[in-house]
Amino acid sequence: MRIYSGKIAREIYNGTKDVSEKVGGLFHMIGKKQEPTDEGVAGDILVISKLVHTATNDTISTKDVPLDLAPIVFSAPLLMRSLKPKTRADDDKLSSTLSRLKEEEPAVVIDKNAETHETILSGLGEAHLQVIVERLQKKFGVNIDLEVPRVPYRETIKSKARVEGKHKKQTGGHGQFGHCWIEMEPNERGGGWVFENKVFGGAIPRQFIPAIEKGMLETMNKGQLAGYPAVDIKVAVVDGSYHPVDSSEMAFKLAGSLAFKKGFEQCSPILLEPIVALEANVDEKYMGDVMGDLTSKRGKISGMESIQGKQIIKASVPLAEMLNYGIDLGSITQGTGTYSMKVNHYEEVPERIAEKIIADAKATMVAEEEE
Repeated sequence: MRIYSGKIAREIYNGTKDVSEKVGGLFHMIGKKQEPTDEGVAGDILVISKLVHTATNDTISTKDVPLDLAPIVFSAPLLMRSLKPKTRADDDKLSSTLSRLKEEEPAVVIDKNAETHETILSGLGEAHLQVIVERLQKKFGVNIDLEVPRVPYRETIKSKARVEGKHKKQTGGHGQFGHCWIEMEPNERGGGWVFENKVFGGAIPRQFIPAIEKGMLETMNKGQLAGYPAVDIKVAVVDGSYHPVDSSEMAFKLAGSLAFKKGFEQCSPILLEPIVALEANVDEKYMGDVMGDLTSKRGKISGMESIQGKQIIKASVPLAEMLNYGIDLGSITQGTGTYSMKVNHYEEVPERIAEKIIADAKATMVAEEEE
């Protein structure tokens, strides 16, 4: 804590939260050594122990003249990593531990990626994240590893097809029968999922149509190339048949799933990757090296401008190439460069790169099934 004016002793008033609390101990930090003191005066930077309510960015003042100073604005995170608990016990403690960590370390950003099911820890650099890992271990008893996050790829198609999906199973009692013909084609990028019922003449009873779509949607979420969600697809159910006894919603759901898998395979499936809009803020002397590095990462420079002696480089770059960019930019600019980026859109992955991504994803799925 930094003292701007006055002095501090054994009891404090938190003007931000309007609460008083007792101080467990006051210390001056001299390197790694803590020197106890009875009070702090203006200009001191102190360590205070055993505070219950006070957190980073709170203002300590007097109750007669309460103050709430503007909070510190921390730099945007430059590096993100996926948290992997080492044991089940560590995983169980991680959620509550991260909420406490966030209160103590506002410069850290913690997100849960719903697509990849990863907990993402973002910080100011490699050293910062390593300090966080050590704190989690020593203070909270949680052991974790840091890994490069998975990229949320997508799958889609490039051509049209007309295919059949039939689920037929005969058992001792009632059988199962669902049968549909569909026409599948690509939707415009970002257009999402479009489903149409073009069945005429009662070839498929209307109550079974939603089951066909449900089966397709469940199959879409799992993907067919590498297990990533499929997007931007149009499907029309155009024909089919049913059995008055054996047909059911489940049978048509399975028929819809089979039709989608077959259609997807025949419609020239491709892999899509997220593209980020990047703004890098660097000194002019590093511009050439930074732009060359972005080009080597399959980036496309979209613009440049000069602001207050700094050069702003704008570019579109695949997210897969940017997972270590905080380290790369720091190395090129001697630690002076900063950047921000945000996922902007998706584009087709080059074929040679897609082949490796698909092979790696399938190997991972096989390994997970064996476990």
